[in-house]
Amino acid sequence: MQRHELQVRRNLHQSLRVLLVAAACGLLLSIASRARTDDAVPITLQLRPGAYHTTEKLVHLIVFDMSKTLKGMAGGRADDQTILEDRTRVLTVKEKGAIAETETNLRRYGGDKPKDPSVKERTFQYDGSIAPDGIRVPEREILEDAGDGALDQLPDIPLAPGQTWTFSRKVHTDRELGQGWMTYLDKLLRVEQRGSHRIAIIEVSATGRIAPVAEMQSHGFKTSTMQLAGTAEFDTTTGLPGIQHYTGKVRWSTTVLMFTHIGVIFNDTYDAAPLEPGAPPPPPPSAAPPTASAAPSSSAAPAAASSPAH
Repeated sequence: MQRHELQVRRNLHQSLRVLLVAAACGLLLSIASRARTDDAVPITLQLRPGAYHTTEKLVHLIVFDMSKTLKGMAGGRADDQTILEDRTRVLTVKEKGAIAETETNLRRYGGDKPKDPSVKERTFQYDGSIAPDGIRVPEREILEDAGDGALDQLPDIPLAPGQTWTFSRKVHTDRELGQGWMTYLDKLLRVEQRGSHRIAIIEVSATGRIAPVAEMQSHGFKTSTMQLAGTAEFDTTTGLPGIQHYTGKVRWSTTVLMFTHIGVIFNDTYDAAPLEPGAPPPPPPSAAPPTASAAPSSSAAPAAASSPAH
């Protein structure tokens, strides 16, 4: 009888201990959940009627990965190429989310030996509407660069540090070199207090399969994986994106002449300034006006590089 009572007391103590532990865990989870909710910030656009502007600088480096012998046979057509893009975007916000966006794009060859010193200017126009989460109607069929997609869609609920959101966009690489779908994973790292503004620091990563242009495919180059990574800032007080910096890379390859490998590597660097209210400042007086001549198509370079192999 005494032994039975002792066992009952032991079982009771164990049950109480389990209940106390469960209650403590529940309390901790509740506190953590409340703290997480308190730390959450809205990462949404707050566009008011009026003008906004931003600038972007892109550097595209195309590297031909092949033997010195093949490079010599190409006669300079397989030299590395640096393409520079300077963009200015002007956004006019109307009532009920309607927008008109104009992009002025200046494109030129860079590096020590530019193939063409002229500057090619293009203008792109978008008319539609944009929601607080960045969704546009009508949607853009394809983005000009993988970096354009990094903040192209924002979360529809407030997020706390450590939380993520994901989406996909179809993108170009160097406008005409390739295209494909990129899947973005954006993560809120932390929120910094800068004066009266709360700035969200966002880690951006993306991966996708990029198909080279048809001319490259005709020489055996296959669809390959592109990766992009970097960080972005978002002013949660004003509801406007801040500075952005990303780097991306994709390598297409083919095999010719008894297992000789040729690679075309596309390295992309993307920098954007904050989106600010008002019209853009006028260009400096010393800036030379762009010429009307077009730079040679970048899609022709890989074909020229592979021609000595056939």
